Parts: sequence; structure tokens; C-alpha cells
Amino acid sequence: MNILIVDDHVVMRKGLKALASGLANVKQIDEATSAEEGLQFLKKNDYGMLILDLHLPDRNGLDVLQYIKDCDIDCRIIVISFHPEEHFARQAFNLGASGYISKSASYDEIRLAIQKVAGGGKYVPARYAEKIAFGKSTDALPHEVLSERELQVMLYLAGGKTIAEISNALHIADKTVSTYRARILDKMGMKNNAELTIYALNNKLIV
Repeated sequence: MNILIVDDHVVMRKGLKALASGLANVKQIDEATSAEEGLQFLKKNDYGMLILDLHLPDRNGLDVLQYIKDCDIDCRIIVISFHPEEHFARQAFNLGASGYISKSASYDEIRLAIQKVAGGGKYVPARYAEKIAFGKSTDALPHEVLSERELQVMLYLAGGKTIAEISNALHIADKTVSTYRARILDKMGMKNNAELTIYALNNKLIV
């Protein structure tokens, strides 16, 4: 099968490529350094598996997952991120990912995750699986109550993007973005974009 790795860190890409090269029946492994480059690969080629970093320089990886879902692309996806599982795993799985693992995980755990997803299975770290099994935690963070689209908009707002820029990135109307913004502020109990930015920085949702 063909594999696509989307990550802007060259050392991480090379490490993931080395792990993926050990899988059976690997035909070709392509590398992309940004969300836009990754989307161009997806438009031109068929991939059996995508290894996707959520924190990319141009757009967040949730946008790539949304594109794959909207276009009904048949591809096994493992999300790898420096964010802990509780930050984005639920959204990633809801958007079609088959696995989610933190970059802080051990080499062996990352290899296991790639092997399981490549084989058609799913990978959920044990520590996060427990949270799923026992339901939502009572100390859930404010951003965890957001829908997938609301989280996407929140990250853009926290990163300083304007309503127009978010509209263009997500291909939705300015009015729709404004509606999402109002919902986000209400759900998270915040008053303005500055508070969203401080929250996102404190929780390492943006850098």
C-alpha cells in the first residue's frame, strides 16, 4: 500500500518513515510538510494509510481530517501529536481517525500504533481507553465540550485569525463563523478572543 506522512518536523518524519517502512506490502511512502501539501497528495494519489500530525504550520490537522471525511476518502488514519490524548483524541476519532498517539509516547508504542492501524485495526492508548470506558471525566476541560467544527474555529480564533480568514480556510460563510464564535465563547464561559488565546496557550493547544 501507499503511505502518506504529514509532519513539518523532518526528524519526526524520518522516524515515522523508518517505522512505516517495516510494514508488510508497503509500495511507496510520500512525505508532506504542511496541511496544504498533504491535501495535494491526497487529491492526486490513493493511500492505504495516512500518518498525520495535528499541529501543522498552515492549518491544523483537524481540517485535513474534515476534508477526508467530506470527500469520503478511504484511508486508514493515525494521528500523532505533541498534544496529550485528552485534548484532541475524541475529535480525531469522530472525524474518522483509527488511532491517536502522543509524540511523547515511546518508540515501541508508536510502532505498535502504526502496525495496528496499518493492519485495519484501531489504536487507543490504554490511559485514554479508560476514560472512554468509564465515561467523561467530571473535570473535563472547557474545550472538550466543543464540537469538532467548533474546536477548529476556536483554534483559529485563538491563533489570531480573522473571521474572513477562517471563512476562507474552512470554506464557510463569515456569518457562520461568527455564529460558531458566539457558541464557543458561551460554551467555554469566555468573553472575547483574547481569553481564548490565553486559554489555548496555557493548555498548549497552540504554540
